[in-house]
Amino acid sequence: MADYVESKLIPDMHAKITMSMEAVRDKIGIGKGFFELFGYDFIVDEEYECWCIEVNTNPCLEFSSPLLEKLIPRMINDALKLTVD
Repeated sequence: MADYVESKLIPDMHAKITMSMEAVRDKIGIGKGFFELFGYDFIVDEEYECWCIEVNTNPCLEFSSPLLEKLIPRMINDALKLTVD
């Protein structure tokens, strides 16, 4: 399963995110000196196919689980590094 996640699932999610950003490039102002955080929700079906079910602007950053307590601070730190550095 770990091989599948690394070799198929994550690249498929990246491709779907890239495609969705390209589709709205002219509407969201890419390259105009600001950034916005988007929250992507994916689901994996019984055949292990990945589907993007929605994209949120200003996603909830609540620590509603132990996993999110670890991931959210790292994500915020990484986002700031990418934009400030």
